[in-house]
Amino acid sequence: MEKSEYELIRYERIPHLHLFIVSISFRNAHIHRAWELGLVLEGRACVRLRDRSVEIGPGELLLLNPNQSHEITSLGPGAVQILILQTSVHFCEEYMPALRRVEFDCLCLSDCLTEEQRRETGARMEQTARAYWEGEPYSQLYCVAQYCLLLRDLLRWLPHRMISDAEYASRTKKADRLARVTGYIEEHYSEPLRLSQIAREEGVTTAYLSHFLRDNLNITFQEYLNTTRFEKALQFIEVPGLSLLDICMECGFSDSRYLNKLFLQRFGCTAKEYRSRAVQGEGGPSGGEMERPAAPPVATERLWSVEQSLAWLNTHRPQPGAQTLPEA
Repeated sequence: MEKSEYELIRYERIPHLHLFIVSISFRNAHIHRAWELGLVLEGRACVRLRDRSVEIGPGELLLLNPNQSHEITSLGPGAVQILILQTSVHFCEEYMPALRRVEFDCLCLSDCLTEEQRRETGARMEQTARAYWEGEPYSQLYCVAQYCLLLRDLLRWLPHRMISDAEYASRTKKADRLARVTGYIEEHYSEPLRLSQIAREEGVTTAYLSHFLRDNLNITFQEYLNTTRFEKALQFIEVPGLSLLDICMECGFSDSRYLNKLFLQRFGCTAKEYRSRAVQGEGGPSGGEMERPAAPPVATERLWSVEQSLAWLNTHRPQPGAQTLPEA
């Protein structure tokens, strides 16, 4: 079976550390084998976990533990823009091996941090991101040092606990199974798909897998499958020449009625109305005259380029008198 995307995180610039800005309209439930610290730059979003959900807006911080399933939906007319800092569980493993067993108890950091602590954390994230993307000599040392200070502060300020080795192993095993199952659905969503097929692949009973998915995603298999199909439909909605019926057939829906129901639930409009707004350009990222990431037809989640990310920081977070890194 296919591996989950959390296993495909590439730490290309700095081992165990990855930063990027992403525009999200809707992102189905997924997991990463990494901590994920997010700073909302623009827009609002609802982040849903297995057992709770939270709304976040500009300047607010979100912290997700490794292997924590989460779904993100934009609450505005356009996508939400989030600066993400991902850290592998193997970060500083040689110096603090117990770090991989840390579990933070706070999801929205505005609920746990003072205003000063929140501003300091957001500013440190932006400074780290700037150095990460500019890539000046010795920037790797700067980024790692800044993240170590950031992590130290989070451990000092936020409620957390140390899970046991046995619990860590159990969670990793569950996450691996969840990754395989969701990966299988990702590959076969456009086909008639039954839970019994996936159960056979996993070597478990259908009843066991049904309970497993509900326990870990807080939704049924059919709900997750339909949500995956809906996410794919969003990627086709702006493609010229494709009718709603074509999109339904491409994404595994038998007709457009259920697709319209999902659009009404998520965005408060029908699929036709959503397409009309998208074609007219409503709900695109704001930001004055600066060029923003283009909105290609297949974009429910869009990664910004390094150039676009730095342009946003330079426009919205200028650094007068900022100290430069030394040359090699």
